[in-house]
Amino acid sequence: MTENKERIDQVNDGRELEYEESKLIIEDKVVAKIARIAINSVDGILEMKGNIADSIGSFFSNSNEQSTAGVNVEVGEKEAKINLDVIIEYGKNATRIFSDIKKAVVGNVKEMTGLDVVTINVDVVDVMTRAEYEERKRKASDKEEERVNNRY
Repeated sequence: MTENKERIDQVNDGRELEYEESKLIIEDKVVAKIARIAINSVDGILEMKGNIADSIGSFFSNSNEQSTAGVNVEVGEKEAKINLDVIIEYGKNATRIFSDIKKAVVGNVKEMTGLDVVTINVDVVDVMTRAEYEERKRKASDKEEERVNNRY
């Protein structure tokens, strides 16, 4: 036994390695992306809506960063809290949408990360008809295209 210890000391130049517990760290942005992707399948949500900080941040970042707009998370070692800002479709039941969001997000976050989602808050920031939403999207797309064309 002491021969083994001497051999280890020689290999490590006499330095002893400290025991450190292995751990998996899940970044907040990973849970935010999982939540955002999970609710894509929920009927009645037209869009995730970011706040002004998300809008400013998206101006300075790539489109990959924009994929978490409207999602705010706090991740601990074993659990997560998730806040979502959504625009829902006129005529859809907000209570059912909330229930579907919880089911989709809790299941996906647990399956992919092992984290328990202890809180999900959904803030309905707007309601629109499907036609109104499509028109707004089209105008925003036209405006962006014009901005890009004017840049060159």
